[in-house]
Amino acid sequence: MTATDVQELPQRVVVLLFGNAAIKRTNDYAYQMARRGVKVQAVVADGQGWKRAPTLHPAVEVYSLARQENRRPLLWLYETLVERLPAAVLRRLDGKVPGAGLARRAHRKAAGFCRRNVFWRVYRPFRHHALRGMALRRLHRLEVGHADVVVCPDPATIPLGWSLAKRHPLPEVTRALHYGPYREHPVLLPLEPWDPDVHAKEDRPPYRPL
Repeated sequence: MTATDVQELPQRVVVLLFGNAAIKRTNDYAYQMARRGVKVQAVVADGQGWKRAPTLHPAVEVYSLARQENRRPLLWLYETLVERLPAAVLRRLDGKVPGAGLARRAHRKAAGFCRRNVFWRVYRPFRHHALRGMALRRLHRLEVGHADVVVCPDPATIPLGWSLAKRHPLPEVTRALHYGPYREHPVLLPLEPWDPDVHAKEDRPPYRPL
């Protein structure tokens, strides 16, 4: 392969993640790009369904939409009335009123059942539309229009990617977390391999509110 065959290395890549299914692939991609001197940023919707998500690589600057998502009126009302308020009342009664501990455990199970089988069935089909609007109102803070590549590995982020492609002519918007074209570029930062199953979440900086 000659020097002219090597694709130009981007300076900044933004990855969009509304779910956590693509985090492992994002980590592999970010590791390979960051060690070649590319700045990698991620915009994540970690407000709902993110508790068991793998940790993103510490080389990635992560920007969170959690605060905006959790403040949505219907979502906040559901969590307050169904989960937080009853849990808080039962927690105060535990040890003071007979049967409060049993009621607390029953509520935890019932709330989990409602979240999986009622809340998510209603919310999931509309979630990516709501997140798209939130992200579009805030992505100017990252100057995403001046990024070189925007990657949408999560299918839920594709409508957001389309909107960004229409608004900004510069970034290449793609679904592919593929560093193959840049494999021939020299490694500038010899980063150590990083495994989220081995390293604690405290090893990486906290997510930044967007």
